[in-house]
Amino acid sequence: MNIREQKKKLRMQVKAEIEPYSQGWILEQSKIIVQHILNSTDYQNANVIFCYVSFGKEVNTIPILKHALKTGKRVGVPLCTGKGIMEVREIHSLKDLKSGAYGILEPKKQTTRMEKADIDYGIIPCVSADRQGRRLGHGAGFYDRYLEGAHFTKVILCFEEIMTLEVPVDEHDIEMDQVVSQTGILTCSG
Repeated sequence: MNIREQKKKLRMQVKAEIEPYSQGWILEQSKIIVQHILNSTDYQNANVIFCYVSFGKEVNTIPILKHALKTGKRVGVPLCTGKGIMEVREIHSLKDLKSGAYGILEPKKQTTRMEKADIDYGIIPCVSADRQGRRLGHGAGFYDRYLEGAHFTKVILCFEEIMTLEVPVDEHDIEMDQVVSQTGILTCSG
């Protein structure tokens, strides 16, 4: 089985594992993960953050976005602009978001583009992760392409229950600096 097939199989397995958990459980466990982020020195020292908008059974990132906006940080949110192509747009309020592809909230078209070099701290989505900072994404490659050459702290949020021993990777996959679960922040050597 090649890497692509291994990832596809693992994605299906993880989605089946998270399925029985209620939205209430997702929100409660997300609060614990969010608190680890808000208490972290890396987040607190960041002036410009990049954060995905959660969807479905992902760790709820809305409280992070609200906190960052309230505390005066510059906030960037991903906008998919083409097949496998993503850019980060600056928002000043959650009202700058609208429902986009697949019902996922994304920045409105009139928002301004944020330069990758300006970002201090990025919160990246995952289907699953391992403790070495390897991320299993949704499979479209948007984030790995965007993160190539990025110099900001890259953080993934993952429920402990769906973390895996080892995520299969290929040369295009970008390793993360930190994995945050309910048990805390794990700094990865990369």
